Amino acid sequence: MSGRWWLCALLWSALSGVARAEDAPSEDGGVAQAASEAPAVEPRSAVDATASLPPDDLPALQTVVTGSRTQERLRETPVATEVITRSEIIASGARDASELLATRPGLVVQQGFAGATLSVQGLAPEYVLVLVDGERVTGKVDGSVDLSRLSLEDIEQVEIVKGPSSVLYGSDAVAGVVNFITRRAQRTLGADLRAAYGTLQRLDLDATGETRGDAWGLRLSAGLQRRASYDLDPSDIGTTGSSLDGYDVSARGDWRGSETLSLEGTASFSHRIQRGVDLGAGNAVFDRATRDNTFASRLSPSWRLSSAATLRADVSYGHYERRYLRDQRNASALDTVEDTRDQQARVGAQVEARPGGGHALVAGTEYLGEWLRSDRLEGGRGRRGRGSVYAQDSWTLAEGVGLVLVPGGRLDVDSQFGLAATPRVALKADPTSWLTVRGSYGWGYRAPSFQDLLIDFENPSVGYTVRGNPDLKPERSRSVSINLEARPTRDSMVWVGAFQHGLRDMIAASLQSEGDFLRYSYINIARARVRGAELGLRQSLPGRIQLELGYTLTDGTDQELDRALEGQARHRLTAQATWRHRQWGLEANVRGALTGERPFYPDTNGDGVADSYRASPTVSLDARVAWQLPAGGLQLFVVGSNLTGAGNPNDLPIPPRTLQAGVSTRF
Repeated sequence: MSGRWWLCALLWSALSGVARAEDAPSEDGGVAQAASEAPAVEPRSAVDATASLPPDDLPALQTVVTGSRTQERLRETPVATEVITRSEIIASGARDASELLATRPGLVVQQGFAGATLSVQGLAPEYVLVLVDGERVTGKVDGSVDLSRLSLEDIEQVEIVKGPSSVLYGSDAVAGVVNFITRRAQRTLGADLRAAYGTLQRLDLDATGETRGDAWGLRLSAGLQRRASYDLDPSDIGTTGSSLDGYDVSARGDWRGSETLSLEGTASFSHRIQRGVDLGAGNAVFDRATRDNTFASRLSPSWRLSSAATLRADVSYGHYERRYLRDQRNASALDTVEDTRDQQARVGAQVEARPGGGHALVAGTEYLGEWLRSDRLEGGRGRRGRGSVYAQDSWTLAEGVGLVLVPGGRLDVDSQFGLAATPRVALKADPTSWLTVRGSYGWGYRAPSFQDLLIDFENPSVGYTVRGNPDLKPERSRSVSINLEARPTRDSMVWVGAFQHGLRDMIAASLQSEGDFLRYSYINIARARVRGAELGLRQSLPGRIQLELGYTLTDGTDQELDRALEGQARHRLTAQATWRHRQWGLEANVRGALTGERPFYPDTNGDGVADSYRASPTVSLDARVAWQLPAGGLQLFVVGSNLTGAGNPNDLPIPPRTLQAGVSTRF
């Protein structure tokens, strides 16, 4: 589809899918206005919402939706949920989702050809479900979502739920769910502008506008991104990271037709072109380029059935297309052009009810359809559908001690793999006013991707072929977690957690020799166990300083090969400090991570035997300093990324040290 038709489709969706206004605040309702007035650093988790905020600030941060697919107070959610607020997003200086999540405890962002992918609690990116406003992000590359595609100019807050969430979200939510909540209109008429430029010729331009009436609201946003390529190995002519040239536009609207009917809609489109230089066998040089177009839309009407029950319907559609070109210099025998088109549509209905007796019920049904056309698939295409029903009950057993039992279950019927049941039970208690305990046990599963099933690809320049396996079975998991959060004083909070994931029928690559070629395929043989613990401290210090420290221990084992999981560090330390002086208009944020040794098992000579090594520990550091001018509403800022200069072209291909200066205004 041409760019002109994409833009027409986006404008049509923005005009016809103007969103809902609810009687109660929406999942991010009320946050946008309060974000600019919130304290220096907002709470990280369910406990923080009351640990360090005065009463007037609580409404801005007490609503989340991801853990239960319905609105609930952050402090009361039985499933531990971490929230990154709008003011934290701004203070971090992050320009996309990958930069924002790179230094969060328990999360690891991995850079590679597929982009920036996310691992949670030691599990690979394909076990993490990425959502925007509760909808799956379309367009996975090598089984994972590229987080660098998700810009932040229109994100209100990010909700992170670690542990099995397949009971509510189905396939892929084994390690957890990350949900990006977009901003809704708050002001009668307003706009925000931001511009920044720095090393690597990086240019970022963002603009948003909004308007709100008595029963409706509309918010529009747009962004432009440009960046030169970079090379961490100057001894060759290849590039480690591709150049970037892209833009994105989005719209979100809401409308309240009556006391019982409301409507919400969103639409977005992004366009990205990346270019790089690769080296092949025999010193062959290839110029590479990818063009990605992504379109997503959602329409959600809601009906208030009674004072204790609400019905919501969801209709969404996403389309992702990629063109990959590889041009061999001074030759044409290995030139390739590959097209991929990924479509996804979902229709669902959900009832939320409070029948009394301490029960809060959520029950729903949905159908998800997926269609993929790719030159790398056998037959050129794949399609499947998945219908499901799910239910969860938050049952308050003892209100005085905050004892809540949450049983739930989901049943999926996949057109390729049949039935999959994923139950879960969670428990929350507040034995004292300063202590909260949460625990959960649940099942999860991941259906094989179209690539696992149908890929048919040859790379003669390197000497290997890849063939899918249509007889693969879904992967299964059993997970348990427990979390304790203590607030010994108003200015401090300590959290500790432990988790374990057990996976079976894991899909692993199988290597065979075919003459001069190596043949890779996929089989269900692997088993893995990942367990670990998290420890953290959040403390307000004198001088308006907010400090957060985190430590994650991850013990991941491939039980078939009896070795540690590849690329997974056993130890990781994270830290973040924020300082803000409102009278002077100054604010500063520094965040970093110390990542321990990571094991790798490459086959460097193609003999089928791994040449193991351990990557050295790395330290990453990012910082942002901003000054709010006394008059004119302007803010000047400087952002530094990877200030330690970490990274290498082999196992840590992150961008080099960069600086960027900019200006933003709000009116």
